[in-house]
Amino acid sequence: MILLVDIGNSYLKWTVAERGAIAETRYLDYRAANFAAGLAEAWAGLAEPEAIGLAAVAAPDAVESVLRLGRSLWPRAHWVRPVSAGHAFGVASAYPKPEKLGVDRWLAMIGARHGYPGANCIVDCGTAITVDFVAADGSHQGGLICPGLRLMKQALAANTHALPVAVGAGAVGLAADTDAAIDSGVLWAAAGLIETALRRQNQHYRLVLTGGDAAVLAQQLAGDRVLDSQLVFKGLWHYCIAAERGG
Repeated sequence: MILLVDIGNSYLKWTVAERGAIAETRYLDYRAANFAAGLAEAWAGLAEPEAIGLAAVAAPDAVESVLRLGRSLWPRAHWVRPVSAGHAFGVASAYPKPEKLGVDRWLAMIGARHGYPGANCIVDCGTAITVDFVAADGSHQGGLICPGLRLMKQALAANTHALPVAVGAGAVGLAADTDAAIDSGVLWAAAGLIETALRRQNQHYRLVLTGGDAAVLAQQLAGDRVLDSQLVFKGLWHYCIAAERGG
């Protein structure tokens, strides 16, 4: 059994992989006061993993707390911590300094490359929204980054006198109250970014959405799209398998 862990900008997510099958994802907010106790309780019920794959873009102190817990529970487990590279598992980075590409984006591209052959536009809808284009031959064409839905709302509330942090207003469209207007405006802004990015390419790309807001954002997008909440884990799994084989 392999334990797969993704420490993002807001949440710690984990799952287990056995015989190539990846189980349901579980989540914890690592900024919560009871995070350490909650994670210890959740992980105490797991069988000892042969390997632990860790992808992290979070602050070092959050990562270190997870490492300490994992090492105390399973001292013999082998840790695999990928870094973004120029080329791996059929994907070639567009970045001249590949280590500057966020490892979550890198792993998502690898996951999409193997799960959905062909040209893909990979959109991770989390704390930030990232858009990456990967051609059918695996060459990364580059990407875009903007604030995620929650960050857009928080920025609007923080920099205006009377606008709230909208918490979700239900139906999306032209609104007759402020909460709904913010909610719709943020969703359409994100959808507009994705649709504009796709429209400006000179070939067709399959749209693959992942991340916590993928489902809600998918409802605002026209055309075919694929929702896959485990793209980062799928990329991370490839690294763990390669490490087991000595690759």
